[in-house]
Amino acid sequence: MSDSSKRMANPSDLEHLAKLFDGRGNLKDKLDEAFTRASQLGVQDKLAALKPLRSWTGESATDLRRRAAILRAEKGDPKAAALYAGFKPEELKGPLLPPDAMLIANASIASGEKFDAAWLERKPGETYQDWLQRIPGDAVGKVSGNENLGEVVGDYIQLTALASTIPGAFQHAALGIYYLKKHFKGQDFLKAPGTTLSQLLKGQSTSRLIPARVKSLALRVGSRMPAPLLDALTGKDNLARVLGGRQWAWEANLLKVGNRAGRLNRAAGASRLGAFTSGAGTAMRTAGWWRMAGVGGGLLSTGIGVIDVVQEGHPATAFKREGAGYVAKVSGTAFNASLTAAMIAPTPVTIGATVVTGLVYGASSIIANRKSLREFPGKVADAGRWAGKKVDEGAGKLVDGAKKLGSALNPFD
Repeated sequence: MSDSSKRMANPSDLEHLAKLFDGRGNLKDKLDEAFTRASQLGVQDKLAALKPLRSWTGESATDLRRRAAILRAEKGDPKAAALYAGFKPEELKGPLLPPDAMLIANASIASGEKFDAAWLERKPGETYQDWLQRIPGDAVGKVSGNENLGEVVGDYIQLTALASTIPGAFQHAALGIYYLKKHFKGQDFLKAPGTTLSQLLKGQSTSRLIPARVKSLALRVGSRMPAPLLDALTGKDNLARVLGGRQWAWEANLLKVGNRAGRLNRAAGASRLGAFTSGAGTAMRTAGWWRMAGVGGGLLSTGIGVIDVVQEGHPATAFKREGAGYVAKVSGTAFNASLTAAMIAPTPVTIGATVVTGLVYGASSIIANRKSLREFPGKVADAGRWAGKKVDEGAGKLVDGAKKLGSALNPFD
């Protein structure tokens, strides 16, 4: 396919053709099935002439998808670089590349005859989330010509993500232990994670970590808010009392509240769909907007984590390849799932699961990143020296240029 004909092609058509080669039930699967049957019958040698066709289908499908990605990159498709790397559309769940890295990646793809785009290709066992973390640093390394600088950027992104998630995991684990102890002593009901602000606005926070001044200010703000607005944000306590058997909305099990509301509506003559809709609506009003937003975010994070773990392949192979890194991904997904479950139904089981998965996630993440944590300061120092050298070179060229300009303008020189 020539460069000009490639530009005239439709990327969707190329992707469809690739699917005919290696999609489920298409040419590659049929060839594999034929060779499997031939092997069982002891006549595999009769298909020897077709053996090269098996690898050809996979290579051709990959080539077609990359050509389609090139066309998409030229049109500014934000997913073009990931498609070129070898990811399938259904795998591209979650965030996209940062705009600056996306521009560099797409430029590398669209100008493949000038730039080597091999750095974008997906590495063995690399998930979409791993790729998203790697590409910005690699892009900096390509533009600057300094591989160490690219590693600094990549490590910074990774360590920043670590700093933003691990303290939260340990915090939820510590709070879970604290609340479980109080619960089993009969001192308090369990509270849904992520409802601290709701408790503060209603003057019901018992946390010793929050200053009294902050509690007082939050209570003043909450007392001045219209009751309907406060209930919409923090949850309706009267529904929690009547249907959930709890005094406060953040203590209520939303599954029980929704189930009881649905049964009451069903007993009153509502249809199954009507009862379900009513139960779901009642549970949402009991939760309040903030709690439901946390549940939605937790479900999204859990879904992305599940896709990430599935992309890793067989667990034994993935663990052998990544060790603590794989444990961190699995436990991180489990932590998000248990945290979401605790937001919906704060019970000893869900809170206990949050404690266990949070501790495992935090510890395994630190172990997986210990090399980056140890080497990062040295890499930053090297990058600083490189940057200083470049600045000096630029300043020297500027001085030389100024001298030449002054000499050219001086008639007596």
